[in-house]
Amino acid sequence: MEEKETYSWWKHGVFYHIYPKSFKDSNGDGVGDIPGIIEKLDYLVDLGIDAIWLSPVYKSPMVDFGYDISGYRKIDPLFGSMEDLKELIAQVHSRGMKLVMDLVMNHTSDQHPWFVESRSSIDNPKRDWYIWREPKNGKIPNNWITNFGSAAWTYDKHTKQYYYHSFFKEQPDLNWRNEDMKRSFFEKIQFWLNLGIDGFRLDVINLLIKEKTFRNSPLLSNWFSNGKVLNRNQPRTFKILQEFRALLDTSDNKMSIGEIYVLPPGDTNLVAQFLGKGDDMLHMAFDFSLIFCSWNACKYHEAITKWYGAIPPESWPCFVLSNHDLGRFVKRYSLGIHKYAKAKLLATLLLTLRGTPFIYYGDEIGMENSRISKKDIKDPYGKKFWPFYTGRDKARTPMQWNSDENGGFSNTTPWLPVSESYKSLNVEDQLKDEDSMLNFYRQLIKVRKEYPSLSMGNWHSIIDGVGGVLAYERRYEKEEILIVLNFSYRRKSFSYQKLKSSFVLVSTHRQYNTMIETHEITLQAYEATVLKLFS
Repeated sequence: MEEKETYSWWKHGVFYHIYPKSFKDSNGDGVGDIPGIIEKLDYLVDLGIDAIWLSPVYKSPMVDFGYDISGYRKIDPLFGSMEDLKELIAQVHSRGMKLVMDLVMNHTSDQHPWFVESRSSIDNPKRDWYIWREPKNGKIPNNWITNFGSAAWTYDKHTKQYYYHSFFKEQPDLNWRNEDMKRSFFEKIQFWLNLGIDGFRLDVINLLIKEKTFRNSPLLSNWFSNGKVLNRNQPRTFKILQEFRALLDTSDNKMSIGEIYVLPPGDTNLVAQFLGKGDDMLHMAFDFSLIFCSWNACKYHEAITKWYGAIPPESWPCFVLSNHDLGRFVKRYSLGIHKYAKAKLLATLLLTLRGTPFIYYGDEIGMENSRISKKDIKDPYGKKFWPFYTGRDKARTPMQWNSDENGGFSNTTPWLPVSESYKSLNVEDQLKDEDSMLNFYRQLIKVRKEYPSLSMGNWHSIIDGVGGVLAYERRYEKEEILIVLNFSYRRKSFSYQKLKSSFVLVSTHRQYNTMIETHEITLQAYEATVLKLFS
């Protein structure tokens, strides 16, 4: 018998990540917007979603599609108005869901009033709110680089100093060692809490503090290391997160989740540090290990157990297979004719692990990374590195609602081309097909909600991936659920004493609500089956 746990929306619910520009256009300008999201809330309720994570909709010049914020208390007209956002909050809450907003704390837009003041003169009161340095021997202050490999310093001719930016020059980094800046930023956070936002996804939160002497990084660590890079993962960031958590805790039932992207992927112990003791820093942190797993059951088992072992006992794990930066999982592997069978298997994994699942919009219908021609590229990374890297647009194409022109996303030409697959792969058609990806997701989420073991139960490994089979139990009180995943293209025999008299809850290959009356079954290629066990 497992210890009884109290239900918590952010721990036990299902999250849905919306990229606003691509979800639903309500006003015919080719860009998704807040009223468009409101229009589709009932779809999310029907899917079984408990919370929405919304990529940035703040005022922005859109150099990096909203991750360069020029007004933290304003909504960009591209997405609607503040009244639209308030209506979204109300409509989300009226349906029993929660709304989590993206928050960029590391940097602002160079058009933010703070930076405009900061660069106006060396003695401006807000000069130290950003990171400014004198030239070193007439050159850049040190060898630190941006995330795309160029020098992280831009020279300002007016004040004859350099400012630091982890990303584009239009995204200057804030100086989180400055107490006045921190106090003012926390006031912005309090504004959103007062407005009714339920939490924040924190963008690149591990970059906040930089090593204070600004000495050069070792050349290789500039590119390949996590712990030794001097412009991230600094211990003082933990103190800021403790203060941030204290601010959240002054409001009822709020949460935070941090993006801590590390290179090479898989340094789970480093990511786990940002959870603190489990109750004093971030509520959750994204570990992207599953995204980088090869198609190998043992590798998935290793990534899962490694993450479970790294996080503090009082904290909570979460899992993700796709996002707006790293692409969609359906086409990550050479899936061939089995791509949707494999996609259903991974969906089963995501929704039956111990931890909060995050679904990226469109994954529930099997949307894939799309081919984007050079002329249609919008992502500045794609423009900069084409043809070696075509950017992130391929994972941000418009949602495919139906087989009408533009996939039902807009009645005009969308900001990005709709994937050519929309005529055969869309929400409307999949709702009518009981074997569709969408209906499989709906059934998985339904079962997850019906059986507390799948949302609140502990995780017990049964088979660690050897032979291509991954099997584990979720247990809560007297309830036991068995999950069996065959990663192999071959049929596999699976023998387990508890199988006898088990009950099929959801499966890629077996009829729902049927009994298994033997100790051994044959798993079909890429079979995923969830069973209720009877002791």
